[in-house]
Amino acid sequence: MPFTLSTIPPHSDGEGSLCLGVERGVVIVISVVGFLLALLAVPDFSHDHLPTTSPWMLESVVFGMLQVAAPPLALTRKGAPAAVWLWVSVAANVALLAFEPFLLRTPLPDGATPWLLSMALVGFGCVAVSEKRPIRAAVICLGLTAALTTVYAGRIPASHSIIDGVGLALLSCSLVAGMKVLRARADRADRIEHDAQLLFETQNRQTALEKERTATDSLLHDSVLAAFLSAASGEAPDRATSMAASALRVISDTNDHPVMHAATIRWEDAVKKHLAEWELFRPHARIDLAPHLDVILPPATADALLAAALQALTNSVKHAGPVSHRSLIATSLPGGGVQILVSDDGKGFNASSISAERLGVRVSILESVHQAGGSADIRSIPGQGTTATLRWHPPTPSQTSGSKPKAVRIALIPQHQMLRILSAVVIMAILTAISETALFSRAIGPLIAAGIGLLLLPALFRGAKTGTMRRLTAWGIAAGGMVLCCTATIGLDPSAVNAGSLYWYTCGILAGAVIVWTTGHPGPPIVTLTFQIAQLTLWAGPTGAIRLGLAAEIVIVIAGLMMRRAIRRVSVAADISADTQRTLTLQQTQLDAFHLERRDRLHHTRATAAPMLHHIIKQRGLLDQVGRTECRVLEQALRDEIRGRHLLNPTMRDVISTHRRRGAYVQVLDDGGLDHYHPDTLNILIDNAAAQIKQLRSARIILRTGTSDTDTAITIVASTPDETAAALGLDADDDVDLWATIPHPHEVQLAA
Repeated sequence: MPFTLSTIPPHSDGEGSLCLGVERGVVIVISVVGFLLALLAVPDFSHDHLPTTSPWMLESVVFGMLQVAAPPLALTRKGAPAAVWLWVSVAANVALLAFEPFLLRTPLPDGATPWLLSMALVGFGCVAVSEKRPIRAAVICLGLTAALTTVYAGRIPASHSIIDGVGLALLSCSLVAGMKVLRARADRADRIEHDAQLLFETQNRQTALEKERTATDSLLHDSVLAAFLSAASGEAPDRATSMAASALRVISDTNDHPVMHAATIRWEDAVKKHLAEWELFRPHARIDLAPHLDVILPPATADALLAAALQALTNSVKHAGPVSHRSLIATSLPGGGVQILVSDDGKGFNASSISAERLGVRVSILESVHQAGGSADIRSIPGQGTTATLRWHPPTPSQTSGSKPKAVRIALIPQHQMLRILSAVVIMAILTAISETALFSRAIGPLIAAGIGLLLLPALFRGAKTGTMRRLTAWGIAAGGMVLCCTATIGLDPSAVNAGSLYWYTCGILAGAVIVWTTGHPGPPIVTLTFQIAQLTLWAGPTGAIRLGLAAEIVIVIAGLMMRRAIRRVSVAADISADTQRTLTLQQTQLDAFHLERRDRLHHTRATAAPMLHHIIKQRGLLDQVGRTECRVLEQALRDEIRGRHLLNPTMRDVISTHRRRGAYVQVLDDGGLDHYHPDTLNILIDNAAAQIKQLRSARIILRTGTSDTDTAITIVASTPDETAAALGLDADDDVDLWATIPHPHEVQLAA
């Protein structure tokens, strides 16, 4: 099994890192806001309760402290908040409701604000986080709201009781719905990130496998196959012996782990690694690798370029014939790239006439350079020589970023939705002001304020819709807001109103200010809110301003800022975690590619080729006819591993080897039509093909894969030349002994 650095953790609903982070962020906000609300509720507590029941008061304070202290305890573990502590806070809220009727004045003083109304927010928040079923959470919150309304029924005016009850019901349902939306969007973000990570892993594993496969093909071709070809020719025993020893060192590498190179290497250092190889060719060519070039490139790219240049020079020495000029020149390219030109004025060749079996150009030059991020071009004209051009350019930022999955950005609270909600709050504030005037206060101030709000509404809507606003418009809205502040309380008695009956004013101004702020103009809303604070303080006094909800608004703003900061921190942590996972994934893909491709291929090659390589070395390259034949068979078998990998299994290898030893020409061509099959299915196909060619006595056998868009998986063609026609010098077609097609797996029938 491949060595494993890391794995992607399994994903489950609601358990992603971003979703958990959001839950923890919400609990942190509840903890801080609960503490602030408790401080704000102390004056109301002492104002609303009987002074002669100190034991009950003490007990209520203890329960209240427990309610505030429970949310922080929910953060005692790293994962999801501990729900048991959140439910303790809810239980404390219920206990407070049970004791509250025994402690309250009857009726409450005029203008009194029940202290548990604000503290109920803590309970609602804890229910929304701990109970993940929205309907059940909403029912619990509505139950708490009903209990609160019942406790204070008869102790505050009926109008205030109705407004408070409806407001709390809407607020609790909004908290539950908001938490559901946050969870859903965070979970969706986690899912998309998880899917992107899987896609990233799959793509990079495939890329790493292809790179490792090409590099291994090139390595085996340039060492083992070249050694067998040299030994089979019998022309240069000393060279065959040297090449066999070098090939034996390559396939005898027992390192079970890839060498993790540095990210970059200097061109000079890369050239020095291969100096010994270049020295062998200096008598045959002018070589200038220009080690002084100021080029920094990936080690794998440098190795691929130099290996491809060496192969191109080898091909020139072997095939170009007599030449007057042969050279290998390296030069730098603009932008930090490098170019290598290998040229000769030899006999050249026609590229279209090169057989697919000739792997020196395709595998060792074109594919290896391409997989390493470079480009290779070979131009040749018969009688005029050959030029191989190898280039590498540093990747551009867009190309670099393209290798990673695009960051998934899902705003947990999208700005356009938030602005719609704020616009709805402004509309509700206007309607409530009109209703308050018509049904209860009969004051002119709220009606004037509603009219001013209607005038400002179109500009706020445009800003909320487009997300932009002219500076002059922003300051105009600020001026209108200050006029609204001056008129909103005309005709109202500060001692006869409470936060519930005046929320339209405080919340309406706050919502409008946030809309202007989000359009990029922080100055006007700050001025408006400062003016509102001053106006309320002058009208109702400092304690009255707190009682009428101004302090609560400040707490809400703080909560919003904290929530935004918490979500931002969670998002940053999620991004860092994703980047770390991608780095580990890249390392894992390299390990997988090494184990699945190079190590296994080297083990297979060592088992099949090492005995003959030892024999070549022992005989000093002087082989008899049997030995040369065996070298050709082994060279062709290794060529099959490069050219026809998906058409081979132990059974097929044995059958092909038998045919080659009797003198038949066997060609195996894999065009990629079987890449996606499961190994078991692939073995059925290959065994079927092996059974069909096993009994043949043909001189020529060709196996080729079909393509995925046809019904054919494997095509088999076996033929024998007409010896009589050949002896008479006549042109004649070969006698076809077998022409068979094996269909794709859904139609596969095992050969008899």
